[in-house]
Amino acid sequence: MAFYCEQPKAKIPHGFSQRRKLYIFHYVMNFGLGLAKVLEKLGITSEVDFLRAVMDGIPPLRDKELFIRDLRFEKVEVRIYQPKSSTTGQRRGILYFHGGVGLFGSIRAYERTCRYFARQSNSVVVSVGYRLAPEHPYPTQFEDCLAATIHFMRTAQDYGVDPSRIIICGDSSGGTITAAVAQALVNRQDLPKLRAQILIYPFLQGLDFDLPSYQQNERMPILLKERTLSLGLKYLNIELSVTEPAFKAFKGNHVPEDLLLKYRKWVSSDIIPPEFKRRGYTPRTTYSFSDEIYALVKPIFDTVFSPLLAEDSVIAQLPEAFILTCEYDVLRDDGLLYKKRLEDHGIKVTWCHLQEGFHGTIMLKKSFYVTSYAMFVEKALKITETTSLLSKMVVLYTLLVLFLAVFVAGFVLLVLGAMNFDFSNSEIPPGVNEPVKLRIIHIMLISRAVVGRILENIGICSQVNFVRYMQDRKILQVDPKLLIKDLWFEKVPVRIYQPKAPSASERRGVMFFHGGGWVFGSVETHERLCRSIARESESVVVSVGYRLAPEHKYPAAYEDCLNATIHFMKNAEHYGVDPANVTVCGDNAGGNLAAAVSQTLAGRSDLPSLRAQVLIYPGLQALDFSLPSYQQNQGVPPLFRERAAFYMLQYLDGNVSNLEEVLEGSHIPMDIKLNYGKWVSPDHIPEKFKVRGYKPHVLLDCSTEIYETVKRFCEPNLCPLLAEDAVVQQLPQSFILTCEYDVLRDDGLLYKKRLEDNGVPVTWYHLEDGFHGIINSFSTDWLSFPSGKRGFDNIVNFLKSL
Repeated sequence: MAFYCEQPKAKIPHGFSQRRKLYIFHYVMNFGLGLAKVLEKLGITSEVDFLRAVMDGIPPLRDKELFIRDLRFEKVEVRIYQPKSSTTGQRRGILYFHGGVGLFGSIRAYERTCRYFARQSNSVVVSVGYRLAPEHPYPTQFEDCLAATIHFMRTAQDYGVDPSRIIICGDSSGGTITAAVAQALVNRQDLPKLRAQILIYPFLQGLDFDLPSYQQNERMPILLKERTLSLGLKYLNIELSVTEPAFKAFKGNHVPEDLLLKYRKWVSSDIIPPEFKRRGYTPRTTYSFSDEIYALVKPIFDTVFSPLLAEDSVIAQLPEAFILTCEYDVLRDDGLLYKKRLEDHGIKVTWCHLQEGFHGTIMLKKSFYVTSYAMFVEKALKITETTSLLSKMVVLYTLLVLFLAVFVAGFVLLVLGAMNFDFSNSEIPPGVNEPVKLRIIHIMLISRAVVGRILENIGICSQVNFVRYMQDRKILQVDPKLLIKDLWFEKVPVRIYQPKAPSASERRGVMFFHGGGWVFGSVETHERLCRSIARESESVVVSVGYRLAPEHKYPAAYEDCLNATIHFMKNAEHYGVDPANVTVCGDNAGGNLAAAVSQTLAGRSDLPSLRAQVLIYPGLQALDFSLPSYQQNQGVPPLFRERAAFYMLQYLDGNVSNLEEVLEGSHIPMDIKLNYGKWVSPDHIPEKFKVRGYKPHVLLDCSTEIYETVKRFCEPNLCPLLAEDAVVQQLPQSFILTCEYDVLRDDGLLYKKRLEDNGVPVTWYHLEDGFHGIINSFSTDWLSFPSGKRGFDNIVNFLKSL
């Protein structure tokens, strides 16, 4: 990606002698920038932290010629380098402010540079580790450097330094800070004067980004023009994408006319000597001023950010200066303009211009590990004038294959790492039937979720959509015993399964609501199960494709299931179904929907009564996630305790910010808990279901604010276990299936008790070795479970008995 996408943006002149090495370094740098973005989107580390770590590089060995100490100057981290050699008098002192656009760089990154200065100039060097943006917004960086400088000037003699021989120095944005600090100190009568300032390819103005050097070196690594603007805005905490029209028009329309006239005498291409325009320069077109852009980027005109815009009264008092510029650097003309301003005010300037220099050249001179790598790549490619095209292609394809192999291996390790994290929070109890198969299913579910998360983070598709897509990829052959049609019931998509065999009478009908936590699942995911129910029970099955959360929040799913059921009951005879023999059925969230629909229809006089309800490990309440089954099976796949609460919140309104409060039970007021305690309480769970371990949960009160966000948990259409007795006693004959190793087990047990207490006939089947979701995998060939088949058979037998 770095080679393909970034290479066209770089354009190194043919006259540049180190052209090939710089291209290689540019590719390596772009790969690092791209990798940083990927790692941030994957949630591994932030882009800024990764780049900072890379820039810190490999620390050098201990230096025998220097004393090196880490100190603090006015709460600012510094590292001081003092030559060990003796001296007859006090040394000069150098305060070094590193570059990095205020976002990157550190004392460690500039370790070699500062050591070199200390040794070669026999000076005491203080490297300032100022705080970085965006954690510490502009102008924190300037303030830290100013505070450290003042402290050092006042205590210079403690470090063997002559207070009158203190120099401040910086490269790139460090040069900006150097110029700003020098200006800030000109009127300080309580401090000695600075001896000099050293500005190494400094950024000094944000007025004109179309000077000759910006045009000529627009695509010159390592500081491309586009990168200069984007990083500068980030430093100022201004969010303005390079793709936005405002950014593309950022060629002068951010400057009001009065400021343009005021600063023209200091910032203008007319002041740049003609020899610096020979490589090509087109005078700037005048752009219309934009108030909106000016308001957004106004901090650019602050002299702390643009020292070139300081008043003459300040410039005239500055100390002697050394300015280094590079021919192939977009910032070249900033240095040239500042040089002229200083000289115009009689300030002595020593100017060094590197004819083949580029931005960062001083830093890279000391970065042996970078140049070594560049040399290695150059030798590996062996791109010389005598190398054949075939040889070049062989080498390039070999490197490409190696890169792909590393990428795939890294991707696999990343997925495995995320899977291992989920595994560490899961457990499969000894009582589960065929635990190895369950572990395989768990691996498949985790890997699917992890890949989805990765794709979402890198902007390809959402995790939810990816998982849904993968779940639906189950293609079954034509079933010779069934007629299968996709229809619409009241704007709700359904799939109807009708047995082909003739029937002497009208068949029973089964409305099936799929599971998936209201977020996942579809008619496709439960195709095999619905086919099996239709075949084995000789029923007409209608699978409802209700709308899913979080796109469609509660009560969308409930309303779709209710409307589809009413439509079917009114038109049952059209499908050869007895209207008096319609059953609602669902698993997991579908069991919740089946119970809610059954309750709503219980009092309807305009429709025939439902014949029965079949609830397969249903989730029926959100008041108490500390019931025995939630404690005992909190880490049993595939449905963890946390996931159960998460899905309920997703269905409610898509806001999971109160997940912790919901899990601990502090989301419902005490009076409401006590009121519903007659129906939702571990006291109603038979003792035999507590033997695997249960600790009574302390009731916690909640804040009004939290309750307001989840108060609809008390609605029976969302939590059917909370329906009034007057509704429950009208419910039809029921079948409830529960699994021992399922967090939702106790929801089913509590509803079973409520139904029985109100005189509703209940057929209950409990899978002692079952787990959540087992029914949907009863017929998946090598991943099927005998207990799942037993559960399915009991469901079919119940339906056939109706």
